[in-house]
Amino acid sequence: MLPQKMKISEKAFVSLRRLQINTGLTVNIGARLAFFASMERGFTWNGDDIPLTQRELDKYTWMGDYGDVVEMLLKQKYPNLEAKDYYKAWGSHVDDGALLIETSPNISTLSNF
Repeated sequence: MLPQKMKISEKAFVSLRRLQINTGLTVNIGARLAFFASMERGFTWNGDDIPLTQRELDKYTWMGDYGDVVEMLLKQKYPNLEAKDYYKAWGSHVDDGALLIETSPNISTLSNF
């Protein structure tokens, strides 16, 4: 469902770099946290395109062992999307969640999300 190579938005990348500076967590780990934080807070992608232009990595690097869980959550939340739109929805959730977690001063505060 999700492509093998994926990018995030410039806004998410900047937020996740701030998180990395504050906590030492890499951008790909931050993206996982951002996705789940966004899902947990109830964000819903409205179909808008966001430019996914930064940090191309393979799907496994972005999601680690949680790839199947991410895809299942996306299918459950958006059951009627076309395959190409799941990537946009994922990117939108990372974008949303990155703003939530970027200012975390340390790793322990991330458990609040």
